[in-house]
Amino acid sequence: MSIEAAWAAATAFAKTHIAWAEPIVFALGFAEGIPALSFFVPSSALFLAIGGAHSAVGGEFWMLWLAASCGAALGDYATYSLGRWLRHDVKRLRYFAVHPEALERAHALFERWGALAVIGGKFTGFARPLIPVAAGIVAMPLPKFVAASAVSSMAWAAVFLAPGYGLRFLVD
Repeated sequence: MSIEAAWAAATAFAKTHIAWAEPIVFALGFAEGIPALSFFVPSSALFLAIGGAHSAVGGEFWMLWLAASCGAALGDYATYSLGRWLRHDVKRLRYFAVHPEALERAHALFERWGALAVIGGKFTGFARPLIPVAAGIVAMPLPKFVAASAVSSMAWAAVFLAPGYGLRFLVD
């Protein structure tokens, strides 16, 4: 199969299933915020590909970006809630019992940087799903956490979805 034929097949598939783009990026954004799951779901890389495919078939950036941002923020909120609810018992959960150093590193980052760790942590692989847990453990005020998570989620989604849309303008 030639590259042109593969591209034609991929774009035809994307065009046929374009309605699934928003639910998929929502789920990928959510998964990126869940400890253990985020290590098996390469959302950032998939966002680059999905952004390019969505753009190639005429999809609009804003709805895709909003879905990805909302999924990422909801994933952050879920892990923040886990930390807030379980507090020091979080360390007993299987993932954290096996990798206690990961939570300690995230906790140290959060203690040093606070809300900025929530924002910047979205762009660091190991810390992405762990800093919200640390924020919950230390009972960061919910409005402050939600604001930091919203900013980081919107920025992260834009950084990884937008390059695919930029390629469309280079090709057109």
